[in-house]
Amino acid sequence: MKASPSAPRRLFLVLVAVAAATVSASSQDAVVMKTGLTREGKITGVSGGNVRLQIQAGSSTGIPLAEIREVRMEAPPEFDAATSRLAGGDAVGAVEALQGINDTYPGLPAPWARQAAALLGDAKLASGDSEGATAAYDKLAQTYPEATALANLGRARLAVEAGQFDQAALLLEPLLAASDQTAFPLPSDAAPLCQAHFLHGRVQEAAGDYQGALASYLMASALFPFDQQAAAGARQRADTLRAEHAGLIAP
Repeated sequence: MKASPSAPRRLFLVLVAVAAATVSASSQDAVVMKTGLTREGKITGVSGGNVRLQIQAGSSTGIPLAEIREVRMEAPPEFDAATSRLAGGDAVGAVEALQGINDTYPGLPAPWARQAAALLGDAKLASGDSEGATAAYDKLAQTYPEATALANLGRARLAVEAGQFDQAALLLEPLLAASDQTAFPLPSDAAPLCQAHFLHGRVQEAAGDYQGALASYLMASALFPFDQQAAAGARQRADTLRAEHAGLIAP
């Protein structure tokens, strides 16, 4: 007995359906509870201290942040758009986009959400809103205690801009100490270390320690060149110091 001509087609359709189901399942967000239980679905936001998880069409639930150990969720498109705007000099546009992300996902325990909270302060500072930047950095430290060093980096930037160099030096100490421990930082730590050395150079230069400042600028531009803007600023300041102080070399 011959196989039906439609059998291969039916098999093909079954395989396509299985593949589609697999892709759909793998693209779902996941919330890992402190109990070890994992719940999957679509994270639509955070409100009232609960992560909103859509399990299926028309059905959703709220999971308390206090009960969550980890969230697995790709950054929304708005995040990439916001970082591109900030890198391109559109600080006002970046603030608007980042504020939307922070309002939708406040306190979500995901790396991109924590970064969005930090970048909001950076964008507000770049737009000239120092008061708003201070509030954003304070909120970052309050919401994500593990990101206090990032918040302090922002506060140090504010202090440098205000000429409060002693305060900036104290805020930078933990990051500078961490940089002494590695030449190959994690991706999440790379840009902050570059920024920290650049700011440290500004502090040292203001104090008249031109050798130390040059060394810090070279650290930012050569050893930890992971933030384009900070590395470029460090290279410029290093060149200026060499031009203004003949024979100046790093210690």
